[in-house]
Amino acid sequence: MNGAQPNCFVIMGFGQKTDLATGRVLDLDKSYKNIIKPAVTAAGYNCVRADEIQHSGVIDVPMYEMLFGADLVVADLSTSNLNAIFELGVRHALKPRATVIMAENKFAIPFDASHIVVRHYEHLGPDIGFDEVMRMRDELTKLATTLKTSSDIDSPVYVALPKLEKPALAAAATAAASAAARPAPQMASEDSYASKLETVRDAMDTGAFEFAQKILLGIYKQQTAPLSGGDPTPRRPPPGIIQQLALATYKAGEAKAKTGGVDLALAGYAEAEALLRELDVDTTTDPETLGLWSAIHKRRGEIATRSPDEQKQDLDEAIRAAERGFFIKRDYYNGTNLAYLLTVRASKSSGDDRIADKVFADRVRRAVVDITEKRLQALQEKRSAEGDTTLRDEKYWIAASHAESLVALGDPKGEDLLREALASAPAGWMADTTKAQLDRVKSLLAGLR
Repeated sequence: MNGAQPNCFVIMGFGQKTDLATGRVLDLDKSYKNIIKPAVTAAGYNCVRADEIQHSGVIDVPMYEMLFGADLVVADLSTSNLNAIFELGVRHALKPRATVIMAENKFAIPFDASHIVVRHYEHLGPDIGFDEVMRMRDELTKLATTLKTSSDIDSPVYVALPKLEKPALAAAATAAASAAARPAPQMASEDSYASKLETVRDAMDTGAFEFAQKILLGIYKQQTAPLSGGDPTPRRPPPGIIQQLALATYKAGEAKAKTGGVDLALAGYAEAEALLRELDVDTTTDPETLGLWSAIHKRRGEIATRSPDEQKQDLDEAIRAAERGFFIKRDYYNGTNLAYLLTVRASKSSGDDRIADKVFADRVRRAVVDITEKRLQALQEKRSAEGDTTLRDEKYWIAASHAESLVALGDPKGEDLLREALASAPAGWMADTTKAQLDRVKSLLAGLR
């Protein structure tokens, strides 16, 4: 790791974990990637989690080195993860200060330490609300910055034993010899999981969906392979991997269909649909999964070679998914697509059904305008960490959804805001998607007048 900056070590569970106390499934990777890492990076730290450490042999040695040597440790105890609780105890024994404890707000500390400060945030399950991400990220950044110069003791061990002297490593020569005998902890190599995901991001940004699909499929197969020792328990990758793979799969199918025919697009939709079924799509409340499911059926329903009945079934399924994603979580992206889909259905119907869908679409668009205005305001007030691609993409889709809704409602501000949003698109395919849908909306609305 770069010695010019202080180091932060994060102790927490990985991927989706079930909180046995409440029965909820939490995606801890979203806590790390959307809150913790951007927050401490913005405060000037190098941030690493155990799965990002390159090591030989067992993880224990570099893990203990990081618990001892890190300038800051952030411990997320959500789901009462026993490994994280154990590692937190080790840190408290080794260091009197610069340890931050956080957890989702239904967490109850499972030991007699009610005096320990635990910073809570709201975890909705597989996802975390945008406003909550920004609030907790801002709080953690300010705290991490303060701890660089603070001498306050936060370890309950050193509070209870004020005369205790913190441990030190052996003499420098002995320590140097020991360090030379094994690799030092460092950020993951270019072949690491994190690096592969960065490559996927770059490929998706440039429209190389088939290449991104290949990398993600390799990760998926590795994460679903049987564990050593013959454990027959089925394994499932984190939802984010399945979601990205589904997106890359149907996008790759669409790209191949431009030269190879529509059947390649249909095959991509079927493969992506099968992937999303692994995320319990019939019962999930995750807006990302529902948005992808809706998008697949929307696109398939627009293929002219499908029969009218097949097109209607896909359109109705796309609407059902978008409705759930919008009304359960107030997700603006699902709301924008829901309004579009209702407009499509209105164009195919007549009488009261047409009026109802048109009125409902406008109500949804007005709600999306309100949601996106508040989120754009939050983005202006809080500066994101440099290189945060997740927030970069989120900002674009918020601005694009805001502008699309205003244009569809006939608001004169919409066209100017749309041009600004399209100019900020992180990837060409994102801008193309927005323009194509809005052109279709305009055409549909003209026919409904």
